Amino acid sequence: HLSPSVPSILSAQRVSSTFHARFCALSRTYIYRLLLGCAHHSQIPVFERDLCWAPTGGPLDVAAMQEAAQLLLGTHDFSAFRSLRAEAAAQSPVRTLQQLQLQPAPGFLQQHYLHSGLEFWEVKVKSKSFFYRQVRRTVGALVAVGQGRLAPAQLRELLERRDPRAFPAHAEAPAAGLFLQRVEYSPAGTLLGERRCGAKLQLPPTRDGIKLQE
Repeated sequence: HLSPSVPSILSAQRVSSTFHARFCALSRTYIYRLLLGCAHHSQIPVFERDLCWAPTGGPLDVAAMQEAAQLLLGTHDFSAFRSLRAEAAAQSPVRTLQQLQLQPAPGFLQQHYLHSGLEFWEVKVKSKSFFYRQVRRTVGALVAVGQGRLAPAQLRELLERRDPRAFPAHAEAPAAGLFLQRVEYSPAGTLLGERRCGAKLQLPPTRDGIKLQE
């Protein structure tokens, strides 16, 4: 999955033999990168292709997207944001979004297109755990709000329906633009031999970080 790129180890830390990278995590933070101002895919800067999503259809109503994001914060039944994969039905649909924030962001080579009219935005999503494609569906729903295809109130109704089949067709964001930024663990129990989970992994959302196709 990592070829042809070769991962680079930046640091290492001793942990307990009971440590589990997945189940000991306290939180996971994803970044989804949006590029606004592109009328056509060809306008995406060459160094940004496959590293962001440039929705078409004109400007996005960022204020409406931020309003809709507030409706998804907290603990909810996110059944409508689950995929229809068979194994997803066995998972609890209840998740707690600790953070869902839309904010301006720089491009990887910002100096190349400072005056091109392009704008980069990041959707930051933080939770203890996510289910398959939850982040991409969340971003896609927010973009649909920004495009006027969904109203913030309709997003609340979608959440309350608790039915993955109710999710709007073609509203799921593509994999391009999705990055795992940070995984946090308890600071306790980082020495070998202790019986608690520990350590902390922090990854910047850049080419040197980990990009996942969730």
